[in-house]
Amino acid sequence: MTLSSFESAFFDHVDQHTELYIKRLREAVAIQSVSSDLESHLSDINQMMDWTAAHIRRLGGKAVLMPNPSNSDSKEYPPILLGEFISDPSKKTVCVYGHLDVQPAAKADGWDTDPFVLTEIDGKLFGRGSTDDKGPALSWLWVIEAYQKLEEELPVNIKLLYEGMEESGSEGMEEAIVELAKPGQFLNDVDFFCISDNYWTGKRKPCITYGLRGLAAFEVSVQCCEQDLHSGVIGGTIHEALTDLVYLMASLKAPSGKILIEGIMDDVLPVTPQEEALYQNIDFDVDAFKVRFVCMLRL
Repeated sequence: MTLSSFESAFFDHVDQHTELYIKRLREAVAIQSVSSDLESHLSDINQMMDWTAAHIRRLGGKAVLMPNPSNSDSKEYPPILLGEFISDPSKKTVCVYGHLDVQPAAKADGWDTDPFVLTEIDGKLFGRGSTDDKGPALSWLWVIEAYQKLEEELPVNIKLLYEGMEESGSEGMEEAIVELAKPGQFLNDVDFFCISDNYWTGKRKPCITYGLRGLAAFEVSVQCCEQDLHSGVIGGTIHEALTDLVYLMASLKAPSGKILIEGIMDDVLPVTPQEEALYQNIDFDVDAFKVRFVCMLRL
């Protein structure tokens, strides 16, 4: 099968099975895998992991539920799901990262519908986790399934690294990655990583994230006197820790939003003309974004 004929057959297959994909997503959304409340929802996250692992195995892949490295006698965390589809050891291997846990949600938060019941309104699907991140993460399985149905070999080997604590600090993931990256372990032979936890800028064209800003956390403390000093007598004589801290924080950014920390952008590569050109035809509706942003502010 030529590349063009396969592309046509592939997209025809997807169109013909859209209702099946929506049905599966509805099943996944219904599982309330809320990671911020493990006391109430640990079993739900485990169910979501088992549900996904079962689909991996159904498609002939290998699925292992790795115990979370942060587990202790006093607290249990969800496992980390390791899946793999190795079509040819000589091919490149892509590892897909995603997460199967979600943030809490209730109609009282401003939802028009039950957040754990996938609901279609005006051609859009609403449900907690449908975009972040069950939909994108699970879609990889349906792509693999489509290749199998069309009797076409995968062009790369695929590994899946799915966690259940992303919305609550990715507890245990750093330790897991360190272990899995060792010689002979799950991640050691990976050539490329794909972060499958992102948004589309429109409804027609998927987005490929090729860069992330990352995160940096700092803690600043200012200590002044160890006892209360009456402002009517001492005020203005001694510096106050709170106002000093407010001043320090305000000095980090200009009113325009520009970061004023010297050297912070030194390692950031400039945007290339080729990247600038990508924005000319990007599938993004500014007016729709404005409407959405206003709605978020109202909530």
